[in-house]
Amino acid sequence: MSEEKADPDKPSGVPEKPFRPEGVGPEAPAGNTPNRWAPAEGTPAPAAGSPGSPYAPPPPKRNSQQIRADIDAQRAELGQSVDQLRDRVTELTDWKSQIRKHRKQIIVGAVATGFVVGGLMALRRR
Repeated sequence: MSEEKADPDKPSGVPEKPFRPEGVGPEAPAGNTPNRWAPAEGTPAPAAGSPGSPYAPPPPKRNSQQIRADIDAQRAELGQSVDQLRDRVTELTDWKSQIRKHRKQIIVGAVATGFVVGGLMALRRR
């Protein structure tokens, strides 16, 4: 009989093999689990030349003038976007125009606040 000696560095009850979920790893039976990287059943894989394919051809080459023109167009578009954003922030943070736009809501809020404060003061005097 062969006697196994207990390893002093290893706590008792620890399995020899690392935990591996069923159906995963080299011991998993072939064809038993679906390939999670494959397209779903009934869905065709992208063709080799299509944009979704990892084998898609590189985009067509552009010359330096075309690249510069694209950069200039994007720079102009970005400038317009920044100007529109600045105008919108200025409009939203202008408290005088906000008071003019929302006068009725402000009056209703002030009246409600007055009733609450007045009611609390009246309760404290009793």
